[in-house]
Amino acid sequence: MCGIIGKINRVVGQSKPLTEGDLSQLTHRGPDGFGIYKNDHVQLGHTRLAIIDLSDAGRQPMSSPDDRYIVTYNGEIYNFLELRAELESMGETFSSASDTEVLLVAYKVWGVDFVKHLRGMFAFAIWDDESKSLFLARDRCGEKPLFYWRDGEHFIFASELKALVPLLDKRPKLDLTVVDMYLHYQFVPEPYTLLDGVSKLPAAHTLMLTFDNWDAQPVRYWDVEHTSYDGFVPKDAKGIDESIREGLEDAVLMTLRSDVPVGIALSGGIDSGVIAALAQKNYPEPMHAFCIGYPGRPVYDERDQARALAKSLGMIVHEVELPVENFVNFFPDLVRIMDEPIADPAAFGHYSVPQAASEHGIKVLLTGIGGDEIFWGYDWVARAAMIDQFMAGNTLLHTVGRGGAIPIVQRLLPRIAEHNSVPNIARRLASWLDAISDTRTPQTQLRFYMAVSGFSAAFDLKSGIYGEAMRSVLTDNPFIPTDIGARTKSEIPAAVIRMLFDTWMVSNAVALGDRVSMSVGVEARLPFLDFRLIERVMALRKATPDHGLGQKSWLRSALKGVLPEEVLSRPKSGFTSPGREWLSGVISKYGEIMHDSVLVSEGIVDKAKVNYILTHMPKQNFPSLFFAYKLVLLEMWYRQVVLDTVK
Repeated sequence: MCGIIGKINRVVGQSKPLTEGDLSQLTHRGPDGFGIYKNDHVQLGHTRLAIIDLSDAGRQPMSSPDDRYIVTYNGEIYNFLELRAELESMGETFSSASDTEVLLVAYKVWGVDFVKHLRGMFAFAIWDDESKSLFLARDRCGEKPLFYWRDGEHFIFASELKALVPLLDKRPKLDLTVVDMYLHYQFVPEPYTLLDGVSKLPAAHTLMLTFDNWDAQPVRYWDVEHTSYDGFVPKDAKGIDESIREGLEDAVLMTLRSDVPVGIALSGGIDSGVIAALAQKNYPEPMHAFCIGYPGRPVYDERDQARALAKSLGMIVHEVELPVENFVNFFPDLVRIMDEPIADPAAFGHYSVPQAASEHGIKVLLTGIGGDEIFWGYDWVARAAMIDQFMAGNTLLHTVGRGGAIPIVQRLLPRIAEHNSVPNIARRLASWLDAISDTRTPQTQLRFYMAVSGFSAAFDLKSGIYGEAMRSVLTDNPFIPTDIGARTKSEIPAAVIRMLFDTWMVSNAVALGDRVSMSVGVEARLPFLDFRLIERVMALRKATPDHGLGQKSWLRSALKGVLPEEVLSRPKSGFTSPGREWLSGVISKYGEIMHDSVLVSEGIVDKAKVNYILTHMPKQNFPSLFFAYKLVLLEMWYRQVVLDTVK
């Protein structure tokens, strides 16, 4: 696990030298060493977090024996032993025990399609000095980040914006359409960034850059919606259970491969629980488990449940308590760590776990991220699939609903559908009525994010505070990331999973997990996002749809006998936090930055509305408080990441 950076120029001598100072922006991602490769056209940099082959033989950038290929790579190829054996059978030789060398040799042998052989998480750049080409790739679920910028003569890439922005000739402007997206989603959906001209290489994409094809665009090589699986696909309940257990254990075994100690981030839920159970079963010594809680142990504090499970598995347990003032005081640092504005209130909890792991000498941490996305862990996502199927092809229902929509009803229904205290039958009815009366979602799209109260509330909230510059942003702008085209009724569940993967999962859950763990030199590994497991589950789902069976029905059934019944029957809570107190504290302490903000000076926020944002919105409902928090976070991000890295 590492940080990568690079500069390519079409004309010799037209690029400033890459220095150790440039790499210092990525030292947190790789505190164990650094390296720079340079020739007339390319400069590649690397900061190393040593996980596999701790010797100097694993240092990067790494060159092939003939110096034709040079790689700078961030990630882990879990199946590197199997690939190495296959390549050796083809006559290839190796001089190290690293997965990096396997990556380099695989590219030489199989070319660009070698990414389809890789099982793991990765973002890398390989320079071919003979063809003068640069090949970039990112793993299927986007676990490792890769940002890039280019003009007619230069191409620059890096693992994080903090490292990329200082390499640009001038500070990029804010992209107003992406600002609008962020205020709906609470994150920046890829491939977009808030900085004009800067992009993310999307998950499951490659990019081949040559001097003759300088404007080359990313190419997708994998898609969760259209996966292929060559294994047996059972249709009976027992067979499905066995298949899921087998896939999970195989994924955990792969992610346990490490030359340094492995620990686990543990809550009281199913996802981290099964990872813990299967990992400890296959680990040679007691593992370290890390859990978080809050003063006074409120009802959402899961330390007791996590400790009980960890003790039953023979693990060593560490608890971290998070007072409100700790979050508020640490907020500016947390924003810088996240690198992009991610307004997830659970961010501090996600940071505190790897921080504790680092303090105990743990450099690899298994987490349960991805379980909710694969197994219908979010009720609103499953409801979206069912509602879209119900409405598929029913043009009359669409017309009647849109014609009879009442604004106040449209605002209330999503909140009722998401409110945990409302009976399930009422929540389900509210979801269906909301979908039928939805006039915001373009008629060509599946209904999806309008079921999330924060997303839908943003339409009304932004209209009251936007400045003149935002008047030109199109009404349907927030729906651009979910514009994937029409689907038949049977195709809808897989399409809904794809939208979740391509937005929330990669740009919020996965991105947040990567940044906070790497900020303290800890590698987070996500067994649920093993592509072999995903393809297995999607094949089972295609044969036997499960979105109407209830939250994580398949997973709960498959884990009987693996986890205690009290864990399997426990309602989902995840990394819950004292959100209202945290967000209100941040606005109270840092909100004054809005008065002299780039958001005001750029015409994004109406200067006359700043006091309203800071004093009135936080006292209204949670969507209003959250919207105000997103604005303060956005301004803080600009100061911490853009201004502080470009003087």
